Amino acid sequence: MTQEYDAIVIGAGVSGLYTLYKLRELGLSARVFEAGTNIGGTWYWNRYPGARFDSESYSYQYSFSQALIDEWEWSEHFSGQPEVERYLHFVADKFDLKRDIECNARVATVIYDEANKQWEIETHNGLRARARYVICATGLLSAHQFPEYEGVEDFTGLSLHSARWPKEPVDFRGKRVGIIGTGPTGVQIIQSIAPECGELTVFQRTANWCTPLRNRPITVEEQRKLKQQAREIFALCKRTWAGFIHEPDPRAAMDVPKEQRLARYQELYERGGFALWLGNYSDSFMSQEAADEVADFLANKIRERVTDPAVAEKLIPKHTFGTKRCPGEKNYYEAFNRDNVRLIDLREAPITKITGSGIETANGLHELDVIIYATGFHSVTGELLRMDIRGQNGRSLQEHWSDGPRTNLGVQFSGFPNLWAIMGPHNPAVFCNITRCAETNVEWIIDCIRYMREHGFETMTTTVEAEDAWTRRCYESAKGMLINDMQDSWFFGSTNPKNVRGRFLLFAGGVPLYRQIFADVAARGYEGFELR
Repeated sequence: MTQEYDAIVIGAGVSGLYTLYKLRELGLSARVFEAGTNIGGTWYWNRYPGARFDSESYSYQYSFSQALIDEWEWSEHFSGQPEVERYLHFVADKFDLKRDIECNARVATVIYDEANKQWEIETHNGLRARARYVICATGLLSAHQFPEYEGVEDFTGLSLHSARWPKEPVDFRGKRVGIIGTGPTGVQIIQSIAPECGELTVFQRTANWCTPLRNRPITVEEQRKLKQQAREIFALCKRTWAGFIHEPDPRAAMDVPKEQRLARYQELYERGGFALWLGNYSDSFMSQEAADEVADFLANKIRERVTDPAVAEKLIPKHTFGTKRCPGEKNYYEAFNRDNVRLIDLREAPITKITGSGIETANGLHELDVIIYATGFHSVTGELLRMDIRGQNGRSLQEHWSDGPRTNLGVQFSGFPNLWAIMGPHNPAVFCNITRCAETNVEWIIDCIRYMREHGFETMTTTVEAEDAWTRRCYESAKGMLINDMQDSWFFGSTNPKNVRGRFLLFAGGVPLYRQIFADVAARGYEGFELR
């Protein structure tokens, strides 16, 4: 039996829950299809030890309901996964969202019926539904992946992926544990489990510039002030480049005396979170000289904190500071001072294969009881391409993106009427404080649907010309920035199939400009989109 709705939402994470709320507000019938056995998206799947916000809790929370802001109290400045998951359940229960959510329902196909101007979806477990509108709330980092090493399936011990962590606690006591990956996830896991493991071997593919998180409990007085200042916090996020609470110094770094620059780096380092990354000088994303100076500052911090000089040098990244998202850490570097922790630099001794008993590198076999893969995702495009999405003339999204993703405003693709992606390629969400960008994108998409219904339009789809123009604009947005030289990062699709690699997947013009572009396009009657 095929159920009929006005709208279908794919995904019940931060974006999907808000989309359902806004569709209901518009008076539409809607159904959310979620692959997990419960809601939460990122905060359902990523329950590994140490998983927590890298943006301040009170800047990440939803802004659409004052009652919600008043009722919920965060316990920490950077809350952990269990609390974030509880928060999303609190939101879903407060607004009675769960009755319209189908869990354990991973969408397999999304097929457009041109005759009836409807989309039909089918899940892997056989559920079918039809709707006029489909909104993909599938996230940026949700299609997890294992590395392409020989023998991954051969290991006879316990294999874990950070994005598919078991709900039951894992006991590492006395175990020989190996972890592959030292990105933000790997950093959180390593510093959390190091004291518990019998032995912990860290297989580092790429060192990252980590900055202290400086997490701590929120006091009663802080709680009161944060609620009073909530609207000011959201307004601040709206005017910053990436939607965080950190505003840069308007001066260029080298216009400031060196002594003052170093003092500011120390101040931002002590402040914690993304302060040193996003609250630095105004040209920190463009000036190689400024970025190198911050890198030297951080490298010296690593040398001060790691007792073995050889290990310290391996932990110092080789890439330009600021061109990758900075993992937040508490005692990550101190973990490598422990007798039970050792570091294997895979640039010196690459992994040759996974065996039944452990990980074999160029310098020998490392016997293990547990292997943890903190090896990331098919970024941005992954979950969209894992579904079989077919638009007009039966053309698949895989075909449409055969030469890399093409979008208009990061939310629509030509030939796919009434289908939107909240966190698709070519929007600023990768840099963004996710909820701040999610709310903006959801509200714009819902306004599209409202406009269509008020003006008697049945379908909306981007024109090919507008799609080509926006895709070019996104490529251009990286030029002049240091990030443009980081072609091996996942911002350029390095973790994706070959046809995506080398294509800049973001819009680097910043959140305020993106919001203004949204407003301008809407004000001109959705210029660049065909309404019928």
